[in-house]
Amino acid sequence: MVDRIELDIVICPEVLDGKKIYSISSVQVPGVVTQGETVEKAKEQLREALELYFEDAPESAVAIVRDMENAPMISRMVL
Repeated sequence: MVDRIELDIVICPEVLDGKKIYSISSVQVPGVVTQGETVEKAKEQLREALELYFEDAPESAVAIVRDMENAPMISRMVL
């Protein structure tokens, strides 16, 4: 098993029933999506979901680490 994995995450603010929430997922594991009332809570929820995912599929963690060497870089540019 891999000791540490760095993942790129996407956080999307949304409104659900008039309340702001944050949906969050990882670029490398797009099937794992969760949400929280704050960005911090969403990150906690995603960490927990990903830990459960990798517990059930440890080979996925190894594949992600191996693929990260050639992964695209994500950044933002203002024009």
